[in-house]
Amino acid sequence: MSQFQPRTPSAAASPPGEVPQRKQPANVPVRIFAICLTSVVVAVHYTNYGPLIPTLIGDLHITSGQAGLLSTFLFLGLAVMYIPAGALADRYGQRPVLISSSILLVLGAILLPLLPNFLWILLCRFIVGLGSGAAFVAGAGIASNLGKHSSLGQGMYGGSVQIGSGLGLLVTPVLLTLFGWRGSFFFWGLLGIASIITWLFVDDGQEVHKTSSINVGTGVRSPSVWTLGLSHMGTFGLGNAIAAWIAVYLAYQYSVPLALAATLGSLALLTGVFFRPLGGILIARRVIGAIPLLRLGTILASVGVGLLAIPLRFPPLAFLGMACIAIGATIPYTSVFNEAAHLRNIGKGVAQGLVSMISTPTVLLGPPLIGFLFGNTHSFTLAFGSILLFGSIAIAASFLAGPAVKREIVR
Repeated sequence: MSQFQPRTPSAAASPPGEVPQRKQPANVPVRIFAICLTSVVVAVHYTNYGPLIPTLIGDLHITSGQAGLLSTFLFLGLAVMYIPAGALADRYGQRPVLISSSILLVLGAILLPLLPNFLWILLCRFIVGLGSGAAFVAGAGIASNLGKHSSLGQGMYGGSVQIGSGLGLLVTPVLLTLFGWRGSFFFWGLLGIASIITWLFVDDGQEVHKTSSINVGTGVRSPSVWTLGLSHMGTFGLGNAIAAWIAVYLAYQYSVPLALAATLGSLALLTGVFFRPLGGILIARRVIGAIPLLRLGTILASVGVGLLAIPLRFPPLAFLGMACIAIGATIPYTSVFNEAAHLRNIGKGVAQGLVSMISTPTVLLGPPLIGFLFGNTHSFTLAFGSILLFGSIAIAASFLAGPAVKREIVR
């Protein structure tokens, strides 16, 4: 990983085509806190609909497959915004992108429960996804801009995604009991205001500049971008596709109350709070390389899905499967985004945005596919087993990523 060098006002220290102006950034702990808070309020929307699935099916008269579209439309919004948000962050800085995207997220989330119409809900989930995608890329850019603290910052930022995802599963059943499904969505929407307020007072530390070229085409042609993105599809993407259905899986497979099932599922997600920063620490201390850690993650995540797909009601098997997914889907997070941030001739925001967009097929197709197969077979064997296709592609990509990144990265 390249060593951080303090920026100076000299032209030699600036990338070609950029005219920097010095700003006084907030200190590193404050910036890490701000991006972690944003990460939490974004990630609750990844899973907050999961415990509501049975209620939504009854109230909206939809099928299990249609319920999975709540995840698809959210992540479709993310996919649409990843590249534009990365380009805007490269051109104008991450802070303006974070503020505007947080406003968009809150708007979509608080409008969602106004009408009990499924098409309206999908539209609002798409709007939430637009805000989430832009905020995610901008936050990842700030995390990789922390110099010698970038690995730790990236890991903590990724770990906060797990906090948000875990809270979405853990707290939503309580909100459902207190306020119903509409009140649950509204509560999570209001939470996003905290991110807006925070970024009004926190400077991201990035120098104001205007780039002459965004280099999207260079990123699209980059083997490193594609292999990192496809690998991320089998870690982040796979983990979120399974997380959307984990509460229903535990309730159906082991006959536990839905609230308890959501709690158990959230605990598995919350372990990522430790494993994502751990990945960054291991890389920073050179205990393991970024690419070997990425390969380990893709393998573990797929093994975990395979264990859950085995048609046995054996709790230790479920525990082991969830543990493998929790570790495999989270620990290589820093590997992906720090490597993408240092690719030659590609803007940091564009590279990270492209990697994120390429990783979306699992979260776009996985949840409705799981819902459709489960609804027709009343078994998670084929439903979860189908996700292994994405995992296999990710494993292959992770082994191709090593030589590709080695050729393109700036050390």
